This record gives sequence, structure tokens and C-alpha cells, in this order.
Amino acid sequence: MNCVYPKMEIKIVKRGIKKKTIASRLGISERCLYNKMKGKTPFTWSEVEILQEDFFPDMTKEEIMFKSNELEKDAG
Repeated sequence: MNCVYPKMEIKIVKRGIKKKTIASRLGISERCLYNKMKGKTPFTWSEVEILQEDFFPDMTKEEIMFKSNELEKDAG
């Protein structure tokens, strides 16, 4: 998957979290989650809050939602 949220993707893999579990907790389909992870549709603020509270309490919301294209902006 071409994910635009690399920090979140790395944590999901390292922690062995199933995307199906995340989608279920967010109340969305797996397809919808994949679209959000690819940047095709945005995450809502309430979804970001759930992600942080339930899956990534050790990360700030900004870290969770860090986009890979932000690296390009900083380098330019």
C-alpha cells in the first residue's frame, strides 16, 4: 500500500495491529480505511482522537498524522 502516513503505518506493523480492528473501532469499512491511509479521503478529527486514544497513546496527534509529503516540503 502506498501510505501517506508513514509513522502510523510503521507503528501499525510493529505493534501487529490489524487494519480490520482499526476500521472496526473507527466505524468504517476496511476499504474506507485504506483510502484514508492512501490520502484519498481525509481522517476526521474524531477518528484521529480514537486512533490516538485506542492505538497510539504514546504518540501525539501530529505524529500520527505526519504525511510523507511533509518530508519533501521540509527538504525543499
